Amino acid sequence: MLSPGAVAGAHPLGNFTVNTYSGIRVEPSRFVVDFVLDMAEIPALQTKQTIPGNATPDSDAGRAYRGQECERLAARASVRLDGQPLPLTVASTALAFPSGQAGLTTLRLTCDLVAASGVLRGEHDLSYSSDNFTDRVGWREITAVGDHMTLIASGVSTQSASARLTRYPTDLLSSPLDQRSAHLRIQPGGPGASPSPNPATVSPLPRGVDQATEAFTSFVGRHHLSIGFAALAVLLSVLLGAVHALAPGHGKTMMAAYLVGQRGSLRQAVGIGLTVTATHTVGVLALGLAISASAIVTPERLYPWLGLASGLLLAAIGGGLMMRLHRLRKSVHEEPSHGHGPDTVTAHHHGHDHGSHSHRHGAPGTGQAVRRRDLLAMGFVGGLLPSPSAVVVLLGAITLGRIWFGVVLVMAYGLGMAATLTGAGMLLLRARGVLDQRLERFGRNRWTAVSRLVPVATAALIIVVGSALALRAATQIPR
Repeated sequence: MLSPGAVAGAHPLGNFTVNTYSGIRVEPSRFVVDFVLDMAEIPALQTKQTIPGNATPDSDAGRAYRGQECERLAARASVRLDGQPLPLTVASTALAFPSGQAGLTTLRLTCDLVAASGVLRGEHDLSYSSDNFTDRVGWREITAVGDHMTLIASGVSTQSASARLTRYPTDLLSSPLDQRSAHLRIQPGGPGASPSPNPATVSPLPRGVDQATEAFTSFVGRHHLSIGFAALAVLLSVLLGAVHALAPGHGKTMMAAYLVGQRGSLRQAVGIGLTVTATHTVGVLALGLAISASAIVTPERLYPWLGLASGLLLAAIGGGLMMRLHRLRKSVHEEPSHGHGPDTVTAHHHGHDHGSHSHRHGAPGTGQAVRRRDLLAMGFVGGLLPSPSAVVVLLGAITLGRIWFGVVLVMAYGLGMAATLTGAGMLLLRARGVLDQRLERFGRNRWTAVSRLVPVATAALIIVVGSALALRAATQIPR
């Protein structure tokens, strides 16, 4: 519980990724680059919006797009032989829109780029680099093989770890390849290279999502929507949202620490959960509408800023709690005591009314009132980062003309997340009460002293975690 998970662990960006692969084939008189561009559902949707007309691979608009895009990709790639640049030309292109999640499609573009070198003799230095989509989150891979040429030295693999962007390793998002350049030492001679597979026959697999996420995104893509299926999908979305919130990074630790440290109530735990649902749903709707309306919006650039805001807000909540506890401790020490006899002085902690509100006097840790604005802020932090899978569901619903169904599924998913967060808070509140009762039997005075330190410790924990999340998010903001 003292080790909150990273934000990326709970919010995979697989549906936002733009991935590239460059397969270099060194031949006796030329260099061929098998360049593959793989866009996940959201960037593919935005790209298709920029293609006029019916964006099918063999339509006039599709052929024009793949030709222009391959020319642009070639212009941002570089081949140098012994330090001299060689121009890359486009030999052939292929475009496909494999099926993705939530009724959306992905985008796969293959460009055969050729750089003529003339007949090579002796040893040479060859370098290749690509600046394509380096500002986007994704997998960037380079391989190199010789075709009747020998690679004396090579800093890249001869085989693709992702099978040319069709089979991503499970750690795609935690440690994706980021190869932007390759340097080779080559000489004539050697066996021939096997041809690359037909790009039109491959279908990319889901990127960085678990089975629960796949199930959730599959609801909106069903072609025949009946009332019974819609009701079942809503109920399952609640369940899948609850399962999704069990993953690290959803603020369960911070929310539970706050409620336990401040001795919150069941009603307050429910309030935080409902705030999480409202914030998450509004965030998904806003991001989904922005993505569907403009190709300029890049979610992977937005998420670090949201992470920075949530971290700073958490740190501010913790700082406010620490200042409140300090003022409370100071007021307790300054409050006059009530004597009961000439030789005894007893601290008197009591609660009473002041007009329309009540408050409690006492040392920190004895049940101080939890402020509503702090509860709302904790819930806001928990739902500030919209789940990418919920965004995909909403976009799929918009594409299929079922906006109402997408909104309902997103709300149900948020309710499931809120149920998990609320349950975690309730469980720890109950555990805190049971622990108080049992430990008081072994030494009331000593346990009271320890209990007074719990709010201070939780406030410090919130400050530390909030600062760490803000710092991590700041390092991920694109320069």
